Amino acid sequence: MKKKKNSKLFWLILGGLFVVFVGLYISNQTGYYESKLANKTKITAEAINKFEKDVAEGKDVTIDQYLEKQTVDYSNSATKLGQNISSGVEDFMNEGIGRLFKVLSKLFS
Repeated sequence: MKKKKNSKLFWLILGGLFVVFVGLYISNQTGYYESKLANKTKITAEAINKFEKDVAEGKDVTIDQYLEKQTVDYSNSATKLGQNISSGVEDFMNEGIGRLFKVLSKLFS
């Protein structure tokens, strides 16, 4: 009986890995990643052309004018929950240590 459950679990994991493999293979063969890289290269080439044009015109240039802001927000409900738990533990520990030092200072003074 136990061997049959392990066998089912094995085939389930193997099937899941196969589905992931097929998805990655299709995305590779269709050129998804290459098109993303080509788009970044295009944006970079446009920024270089704009920079050269501005320098030729004698404009005051800074690097921030030509770089694309790439900030990715990875927050979701799980990270927010983790942050809330972490903040709660930190507050609890700070209060506990503060009380401990107050007790110790009363004992030794």
